[in-house]
Amino acid sequence: MAFRLRDLLGRRRTPAAAAGSFPMAVETERPPLTPAQLADLEEAWAELRQAAQEAGVKSFSACTRDGSRWEENLNSVRAMTRTIKDAQKYTVETSPDA
Repeated sequence: MAFRLRDLLGRRRTPAAAAGSFPMAVETERPPLTPAQLADLEEAWAELRQAAQEAGVKSFSACTRDGSRWEENLNSVRAMTRTIKDAQKYTVETSPDA
């Protein structure tokens, strides 16, 4: 029995099979932040706002894999800051005017 690539790619999945193939994000419940954690989060947000302003970023969005709010996660906010700074650095380094 010969099985051709066209036969494999031409197969149609049923909606029920397609719906079950992706895991659903489930929001996790996090404990409330301590005053020290809140202060760290505020500092991280200040750094993110500054990096975004310096890079000329007007808006951005992000999501998490587990459905939690990235805006309330210190590591996520810092990761966004690093991403913006790295993108700005790469853009400046590769710019024809640089």
